[in-house]
Parts: sequence; C-alpha cells; structure tokens
Amino acid sequence: MLEFLTDRLRKALLHINLRLVYELRVRANKPLVVNYGGKYIYLGPCGLTAHKEEALLSDVAEIEAILCRASEYSVYSVTEQLRQGFLTGAGGERIGLAGVFVYEDGSSFTVKDVTSLNIRVPHEVIGCGQEIYRQCFSDKLRSMLLISSPGRGKTTILRDLARLLCADGIRNVLVNDERNEISASYRNFSLDTGLFSDVIRFSYKRDALTAAVRAMRPDVIVTDELVSCEEVEAVSACVRGGVEVIASAHCRDLENLRQSPIFASALRERVFERYVVLSSEGIGRVQGIYDATLCSVGGVC
Repeated sequence: MLEFLTDRLRKALLHINLRLVYELRVRANKPLVVNYGGKYIYLGPCGLTAHKEEALLSDVAEIEAILCRASEYSVYSVTEQLRQGFLTGAGGERIGLAGVFVYEDGSSFTVKDVTSLNIRVPHEVIGCGQEIYRQCFSDKLRSMLLISSPGRGKTTILRDLARLLCADGIRNVLVNDERNEISASYRNFSLDTGLFSDVIRFSYKRDALTAAVRAMRPDVIVTDELVSCEEVEAVSACVRGGVEVIASAHCRDLENLRQSPIFASALRERVFERYVVLSSEGIGRVQGIYDATLCSVGGVC
C-alpha cells in the first residue's frame, strides 16, 4: 500500500497507524495534510502534528515523482484514467488530480502541470455492512442506493455488502469497479469481494452493465458512484431486465436526492427499493433506511 510515495513520505507514515489513514493531501508548496480517522491533521517528518510549521512541504517535483511511480513510469499506459482526473495505485489507492485539464475535440484528453494530489486509501472493514444487509437483504435481493457526502465510507460498505451477498448462499455478484476502488485488484492482490463475485474494472458503467447482463448473468450488480442520467438509466435498464443493482451516489440527504435531476426518473419509476443514507458525522454510520417512496423502513416519511 502507498508504495508509489517518495521515500520521505513513506518514512513519515511509518510513525502512524496506516489503518487510520483515509486520505493524503499533497499540494505543491503547501503543508501535507492527512485524513486520520476522519479528521484532518498535518503530517510532519515524525508523524502527525497539530502545528503547520512542523508539517512537511511538498513541491511540483515530488508530485511528478509520485505520478511517475504510480503509473509505473509509463504515463501513457494510464491515459484513460487521466482523462477522468484520477490515477489508481497498485494497492487500489485512488489518486485524484488537480492541475491543467487539456481538451481535444471537445473532450477531456489529459491532465498536465499537476499541482495537487488527493490520495484516497482503500480500507477493508469486515462486517461494516452487516446492519444494512440485515435490514435490506435478509429476506430477498433488492436494488439499493447508498448515499452520503464524499468520504463517508460508501465504497468500503459496498465492498462488504458484495462479500455478504456471496456468503449467504451461491449468488452471482458482479462488481463493476470503474476506478478499481472496490476490489483494489492488482496482479496477485485484491480486497475480498466475496467467493462468488466477478469483477469488471476500469470500464464505463454504460458498457460494463450492458456487457455484464448479457455475458455474465449476474443476480446482482454492485457498482460505485452514479454521476449522470446516462448511468442511472443504465442501472434502470438492468433492474427492468431482472438484475438487482446496489449502487452509491454523492448526495447529502434525501431532500437533495429529491431535487437531483439525475435521479428524477429513478425516483419516479421506483428503481431502487431501498435508500440508505449515511450520517455526515463519523464514517460508515447509518442515518436512515428508506423504501422506494422515501418513507422510513420504520414507517416515517
């Protein structure tokens, strides 16, 4: 994990518990910041520090070195990821990029002159989806949308739900891992998505979901963030075709979901039988579970 970091950053991280490192923010000519256990704090040469003056400072050269290592010294091999503004490390780390976006024929082509990195570290928390599984899937398979603000643990919960679905009998679970965050597959390494799971990586949802239904015959598809009407329609097509879908979305709460044009058709057609809202306080905490009409499973609308 985080093998692509420069030596000095890796040495600094040796002083802290990597299991609590969720993000590492590397910005040119600015202090390094770590999301440690859900809270941001500075990273110094000897570990965490509350003082800005003691924090490590990065520069453009270090950012370029990290990108070279993460791409295994072949930036051209990750062009498609760069088009989308991120890069995936060998351990499933998603490296978000900020810099100059270059366009060609009206579409994003690549990112150059990168000045900031947001390195998100995947974590395997066995059992974190147990309560959601009990309330949503103990009686039958159904489609579900998991919503929260960024960084609240959606991907970790999706991974655990895939594993739990496989553990409860032989079910064909298709994991559409668009950014290689759910399975974090790389060579002989991957996080546990269950005994009966199949993983499609680095594919657009519209392609992966169509191919999966036709070729893999899944009982349920687990996929990450829905960000467009096109992706929601691809999910709707799967559900109409008899394949349940468990997905996530960036959305603060139910009111924002109701107002989102992206999910208007899904709400109207009742594509998802369950909506799970994570709390903005802490990570992985369930604030509420709601049915297709957005009424609480406990009975309150």
